[in-house]
Amino acid sequence: MKGQLHIHTTASDGRLTPQEAADLYSSLGFGFIAYTDHDHLLKPNYPEMIAAVKTELLVFSGIEHTVGTRWGYVHVNQIDGEQEKLFVFNHPADYGLSVKQVREAMEDVSQKYPIAAVEITHMGFYTPDFDTELLPYPKLATDDSHNSLACGRTWIELDCIRDKDEIIRQIKCGNFHCGYTRGSKNNIRTG
Repeated sequence: MKGQLHIHTTASDGRLTPQEAADLYSSLGFGFIAYTDHDHLLKPNYPEMIAAVKTELLVFSGIEHTVGTRWGYVHVNQIDGEQEKLFVFNHPADYGLSVKQVREAMEDVSQKYPIAAVEITHMGFYTPDFDTELLPYPKLATDDSHNSLACGRTWIELDCIRDKDEIIRQIKCGNFHCGYTRGSKNNIRTG
């Protein structure tokens, strides 16, 4: 299964409606997506907007939390399965921090959210400085898409049954591969 775990829509600051985002990712051959609109910009009818999406994709709902740390604010995605939850430390290259400082920020965030993975992309582009064992979590490639041009740059692939909780468990164990389009990174790597 091919999936995208970081999508913004018109429910916060994205340009695509949830339905338009699902249609676009479906046309790109994805099997599952996660809506992760920003907590501080979230429209009150967000759950209804997601529930109204008509698609064959497996759809995760989520939210991008803004969390204070000793180094300033960072973003953490919460992706909800049926019972499982996945917390992802988002786009560390965005904060202007060293790897050591990012690790310290992740320690701060872990006091509130049990981080299980870290992104190694920024807006769908590979950020190799953070693809390091110094950040001891499975590494995810995500689009962090806000418009149609950002959709499909990166993804994860996993061999798994079509079940939200099982997908989350496989990600937590690092049983997936990251995929990149040309210009983002020219290969596939193990999570």
